Amino acid sequence: AGSHHICIDVSTSTGGNFCEVTGQSDWCSAWGACNEDSSQDCQIQNWCVCQWAFASYLQYAGGCSKIQDIVCDSINIHAVRAYAAAAGAKYRNALDCLASRC
Repeated sequence: AGSHHICIDVSTSTGGNFCEVTGQSDWCSAWGACNEDSSQDCQIQNWCVCQWAFASYLQYAGGCSKIQDIVCDSINIHAVRAYAAAAGAKYRNALDCLASRC
């Protein structure tokens, strides 16, 4: 089982770009098959990221107000439970961010 439980809109221009802030390759700007028509290419929009990478993203970006939009309806409850059980301010901040934005 994976932990890609936090979904964000990587196409939003508000907040720090997830890929840049976390030091990942720039898959956030990639194109892939469109949902509506798989014969067409569309820019990636909503993507579920690792809950632990999301907590680091918040930390490196400078807080909840400095990140891209969260797709609240797509957050997996397992992430919320994991953040609640984890020790450390980084995970408490992630839980608080989800609570405040969603």
